[in-house]
Amino acid sequence: MKTTLSILTFLIIQISFCQIATIKDPDGYTNVRKAPNGKSKIIHKVYEGEIFFYEYHEIENGAKWIPVYIEVKDSKNEIEGFIHISRLLFLKDAKPYNGNDFHFKYHLSPFDATNRKIEKQEDKWVVSIDGQRPWGIDGYLPHIQVDSIDVKINGKKINIDKHYFQDIFEVRNEFKIIKTGEYYIVYQLNSDGAGGYFLAWVFDKNGLKQKLVGSLI
Repeated sequence: MKTTLSILTFLIIQISFCQIATIKDPDGYTNVRKAPNGKSKIIHKVYEGEIFFYEYHEIENGAKWIPVYIEVKDSKNEIEGFIHISRLLFLKDAKPYNGNDFHFKYHLSPFDATNRKIEKQEDKWVVSIDGQRPWGIDGYLPHIQVDSIDVKINGKKINIDKHYFQDIFEVRNEFKIIKTGEYYIVYQLNSDGAGGYFLAWVFDKNGLKQKLVGSLI
């Protein structure tokens, strides 16, 4: 299966108080409300298998309606609203899936700058590699690159175009796999020691559905 931009979504938020969640709702979807109460206007619906950012500081403060930030598919627009805490599954706290029907592995190698377009600020700080913001570095060239990703669901190989992983660096094969319904979510933290970021991938039997990446700084 060929993965295209129409089924892969990106959302970049560089704020330290956000983390990644999905939903847990027997209806298969959850309402996003304009204000933090159950009578507020419904502005969006999130469906099973979708991932998005939420403000974890609000949970620490005892809030029951949690601010969320959701990308609109096939659009650069973002929805800001509220979901009740009872309908949220926080990836960092989710129970790992240990089944054998899903396989995920990065193929890694030392970073090779050959034929890579590297843009620097003030001729020193790396700000772009091949036209994309490089995740996992703090101004210097990365040490580890992703050459490919091996994904299989029930033995079926899922193809992932290099465009979707050529912006992530200092990656490790250390991650948590979460299963919700028919979806598999791969969640991890990566860093070179300074440029920390969290990363999540969503797959179903038809292929890659979503990628979400955000800074820890």
